[in-house]
Amino acid sequence: MKVPNSRFCLLFVTLTILVTQSSISQNFVHSKNQNLIPNPSFEATNAAISRLEMEMQNFGIIKDWKATINSPDAHHPRLADIRFIHKSPNFLKQFGEQEPRTGEGKVGMYIAGGPYKEGVTAKLKQPLSKGKYYYFHMYVSLGEGISNSCTSSIGSYFTARRPKITTTSRFPLNIESSKMVCNTKEWTKVCGVYRAKGTEKYISLGYFSDSPKGKSVKGGGFDTAYYFIDDVLLMEMRNTKNLTSSQVCDMALDFSPVEFLVGESEAYKEIKEALDSYIQYVTIFKVNKVQIIGHADDAGSSFENEIMSAMRASNVKKYFVEQGIDESLIEVVAAGDTMPVVTVNSNLDPESNNRVEIKIE
Repeated sequence: MKVPNSRFCLLFVTLTILVTQSSISQNFVHSKNQNLIPNPSFEATNAAISRLEMEMQNFGIIKDWKATINSPDAHHPRLADIRFIHKSPNFLKQFGEQEPRTGEGKVGMYIAGGPYKEGVTAKLKQPLSKGKYYYFHMYVSLGEGISNSCTSSIGSYFTARRPKITTTSRFPLNIESSKMVCNTKEWTKVCGVYRAKGTEKYISLGYFSDSPKGKSVKGGGFDTAYYFIDDVLLMEMRNTKNLTSSQVCDMALDFSPVEFLVGESEAYKEIKEALDSYIQYVTIFKVNKVQIIGHADDAGSSFENEIMSAMRASNVKKYFVEQGIDESLIEVVAAGDTMPVVTVNSNLDPESNNRVEIKIE
């Protein structure tokens, strides 16, 4: 890279007014403030619990969640630290060996009718607002060890009070899987959009009626199915115009950094195409801040590399604003060459250090 001339230095001075140094090095993640679900991946546990009646009723270990009916299961490493009064050896192993989708925790439950149905309930971080639309998803996987059937009758149910589900309850799900979930190897997204009445404070996951729709995995009618659940998300939507539930469920929600060519800072066609998923997200969902972090490799001096990272971030911001994103939501950060994702001893392509990361809160 050439030594900057006076015009380049002036540009740098202008850009430094807009940017601040940061130690951020993560990809896009859903902000905890956006997700209205407490303990959404069932990682946090109740520290006060040191003794449980029996292992077949272990769900009390999961923080912020309660059993809705019967005995859903906690699958969490901390179960090994609890002294059960009546321990049933290897009880949880019968359900299957699926790893959690993320982290270490997951929950499991039977989907069935009548006296065998199970579910879990949590109080939302804040009540839902009347007339607002909310995006919901959770990931489920059919328990390969014990399930005789699979179903589409699994999803979420919203209530103003903690629900009192009994063996004879017949409450329809507000959001239900659009397809049979029969995969025992991968995690399947159950997704939908819900318009709030304005009284909802609780969410329940499972199935709370009779006669779930499904089929036997061995042929014949539905019997019982056991599902693992992980990574629950509920977010307020800002703009639902001309969108269907399926379109929202199919859109990208997890993004990778946008990579630039060496020495390039302009948001050329390929860069803009990569940014369009971010822009769609910010347009549809209610967000508080968009942080655009520019990065550069170490090919030049630290001074030059900070300039390059600032130009990349500023050009990305310019494209966001051109596409209608409120400029007041956007913060630009120049990280220079201080946070490489590829180091000297790595086998990865060092060009990946030339990137822009976008953090949405």
